[in-house]
Amino acid sequence: MALVAISAPPRVAAEDPPSAEVKLGLVQGLFRDVQPAMMQALARPFRELMQKQTGYTGDVEICADALTLAEKLKSKQVQLGVFHGFEFAWAQKKCADLIPLIITMPPGDKVQAFIVVGHESTVTSLDDLKDETVVIARGAKGHSLAFLDKSREGFAKTVARPLNRANLTAEDVLNGIAGGEFAAALVDSTSLEGYKTLQPGAFKQLKVLLKSEEFPAAVVAYRKGGLTDEQIVNIRTGMINAQKTNSGKMLMTMWNLKGFRVPPEDFQTHLDTILKAYPVPELKPLVSISPVSRQK
Repeated sequence: MALVAISAPPRVAAEDPPSAEVKLGLVQGLFRDVQPAMMQALARPFRELMQKQTGYTGDVEICADALTLAEKLKSKQVQLGVFHGFEFAWAQKKCADLIPLIITMPPGDKVQAFIVVGHESTVTSLDDLKDETVVIARGAKGHSLAFLDKSREGFAKTVARPLNRANLTAEDVLNGIAGGEFAAALVDSTSLEGYKTLQPGAFKQLKVLLKSEEFPAAVVAYRKGGLTDEQIVNIRTGMINAQKTNSGKMLMTMWNLKGFRVPPEDFQTHLDTILKAYPVPELKPLVSISPVSRQK
């Protein structure tokens, strides 16, 4: 995502003398269908929460993609980075000494994607969606898009064509499936479970055609030696405790999260597994967005 400058306590324990700032990169893909000006607005609460919970002040800069952010971590331009979980696995291929500091806790504790059709649909496989579209709602998650791309490999371009509908929410799209307006839709587990809770009757009109593997949760990571031991403890503890505060609860609601936690022991195994299923793509370098400046 963005670069966050952080005024650190004076103690040292990194491979280089500590900087007066710790910079945080946020991957642009975390803000799909959001205009650059709004990205900056969404980044500020994260910066402010970081300051409140850790005592570090800072700026935020949105980075173009995961591999660009990995390069910034590798070259020490950035000390912290926020990635989708599967993209963090890509980043580790570019910079092997990246370490997950904390991970997100999504609703339902699951990161998964689904292709959904109507309950009465005769479609039984993706190949049946000849000349049909898979509708994608506003703000679709990166793992969902990666799953759809992988699922369409080997098919003709006209089969299950992605159709972006940034004017529609996930609920709108699922209503369209239930009502027979759309043939198929791409949603994530959070959206599907939320729809089941809010509209149980309409949910019965849906049928899951395909579901993805469970993806790793989003990651806040650092490069080995890039932070002092004290910074690591302060940031990890502060952000894990954030969901107990009013400002933290507001941010979690905005980002549809329950909070942050320490990565489980098998997290690296999960990353290695997802990397085999979703190898590093050839990404064209993009220009990163200007940093969000600290308020003086």
